Amino acid sequence: MNDTFASLLEGCRPLFPASLVDAAGWEQLMEPARALPRSVIDGQFGFEFHLVQPGAAADLCVVALPGSDLSRHYIRVGAAAEPGSAAAELAAALLEQTRNPASYLAHSVAGVVLEYDLVGLPPGGRLHPPGIFFAPQEYSPGARDGFFEHRDPSALLAALAAAAGWSGGHREVLPAVERVITAVPDPGFLFQAGALPARSPKVFRLVIAGVPKAEVPALLERLQWPGPTAAAADVIAAMDDLLAYVLVSLDVTARGPGARLGLELFGYTNWRTSHRTAWHPFIDRIEDRGWCLPAKAEGLRNWPRSERLLGDQIFLVRQGINHVKVVIERGAPTLAKAYAAMAVRPYRNSTQP
Repeated sequence: MNDTFASLLEGCRPLFPASLVDAAGWEQLMEPARALPRSVIDGQFGFEFHLVQPGAAADLCVVALPGSDLSRHYIRVGAAAEPGSAAAELAAALLEQTRNPASYLAHSVAGVVLEYDLVGLPPGGRLHPPGIFFAPQEYSPGARDGFFEHRDPSALLAALAAAAGWSGGHREVLPAVERVITAVPDPGFLFQAGALPARSPKVFRLVIAGVPKAEVPALLERLQWPGPTAAAADVIAAMDDLLAYVLVSLDVTARGPGARLGLELFGYTNWRTSHRTAWHPFIDRIEDRGWCLPAKAEGLRNWPRSERLLGDQIFLVRQGINHVKVVIERGAPTLAKAYAAMAVRPYRNSTQP
């Protein structure tokens, strides 16, 4: 137990406001944490707080870097899993990334982001396979074609489908994804993409960056998004003075963009270096708009912090808010999530040798 992620996360329990994660939500969070190695903290990890739903629970996000102990963990788990299962296919993709320099994952993916949907999971319920997202390698700023995702959607979808265990499942969706990419005007580009194995039908999630925030509604029209473009424009207008930029998140099937739209709203802050109150105006605004319950808004205000954690050694824990996603779907209430980051590193006093 001491070498699991859960053993370290337990020490962080007092840092989670009860309005964001209550006792039941904490037990949900512990389900994947008990199965993950402590080396989760070697990379980035974070939580998705659902801001409108009354339950206090969070989803978990971890990042498997190439050749890391966490990547090796998933490879070991997959080796013992049933052939063809989601765990086995993810392991095969990570192994390919490590062993084959010519593979798509090796030359274009900086890390594999795994998102565990935990909110709504019944006690003792079976975990769904995590969503799989490819974090891109570095690129030249301003170079629209600098991302492999934008340049080579066929290779991107093939690699995602293989990691998700969708044998050949990308071919039927590829034409729709290519239409989306073609419709994105310069300087916009396809920044990130993911596969959601637990969803049916097969869904690829595309994240578009580089589009000026004022031009996002026009982009949605070009993409023929089947949702209320005016509602998206209202979200951006309501947050405009606090917004640095917006990412557009679309679920794409063979039929094209789905009804669900995610607007990922980034403020003028860096979660690692900003003062803990830097997000307060943003939180106040989403609370006023009804996208965040008052108790959860208060929890978010108390989230950013730096603390020392005493366990088998001393750790420095830094917490911050990365961004807020507002989700719009025709005929459904507007939802919001806060993407909160946590970094845990061994503490080294400057006076120590």
